[in-house]
Amino acid sequence: MKILISKLPESGWWSSGIPKYQDNPAMREGARPNHNKLVAERERLISILKKENQTIIEIDFPTKLDQKNPKHDFIFVRDQFISNQSDLVLILRSGERLRRIENIVMGDILNKFNYNIINMPDVPGLRADGGEFYFCLEENILFSGIQRNTLSGINYVVETLKIDELLILDGKGYHLDTFFTPVLDSQNLLCATIVCDEILTSKSRKDLYEFSKKRNLPIFKVPLKDSIGTLENIGSFSVNALPLPGVLISPNHFTDKSIDRSLSELGIKRVITPTSQFELSGGSIHCITNEL
Repeated sequence: MKILISKLPESGWWSSGIPKYQDNPAMREGARPNHNKLVAERERLISILKKENQTIIEIDFPTKLDQKNPKHDFIFVRDQFISNQSDLVLILRSGERLRRIENIVMGDILNKFNYNIINMPDVPGLRADGGEFYFCLEENILFSGIQRNTLSGINYVVETLKIDELLILDGKGYHLDTFFTPVLDSQNLLCATIVCDEILTSKSRKDLYEFSKKRNLPIFKVPLKDSIGTLENIGSFSVNALPLPGVLISPNHFTDKSIDRSLSELGIKRVITPTSQFELSGGSIHCITNEL
């Protein structure tokens, strides 16, 4: 699999202080990431991905976006697009208006890689972020959040990627990956889900349990502090994970240690690599990577 990761901006990421998006409780306004620590965390993640036989595509941080006081978060390359992990890339239309320049710039970058690029139309009401999706390739299943996504945006993704089955999970997190992750076995098949179900609406909780029961899939429940958390108590981002075949990469351990034992019994290797500096802007492992 090919994994896209952005290099850091020459000016230093959020060197003038992190701004605040109202729906992201983890963004610490005014905080300045420790650049040396940020570099080390990023390099360690890349090293781990290479050890797991993933092909890394590093792109330069766009000069166009390398400004003194930016109003975007391009380093989180998850959000600008979703691909079919083969030849098609769908450039999305950000749910956060200030970040829509990222969609345009990412489209320009990926055009150089000879992918079949499709751009989501720039029309009111059509919104989708990559952090709101988990795409399970082998079974052609798409999990979607619906906070920064709209229903029309989700449907556009479903139609473009020709998805066989969609499960929408409505929760308080601004992105699906703040409270949910699927788990993939060594054959790249869905074998479990991990969720902070107290974040879910009652309907979405019911839908997830029915979906899992039909497939005989375990659901591992985690507390709020294993997700993005709240304004008062920022979470550990443990659930913001990158699921690869037989591997789940997270920034922190789950509070319930038995989950790791259960995942091991399913043949899943757990890899922990910190992302403390990325978390200052409300993102982690899933956010800073994207499959191509």
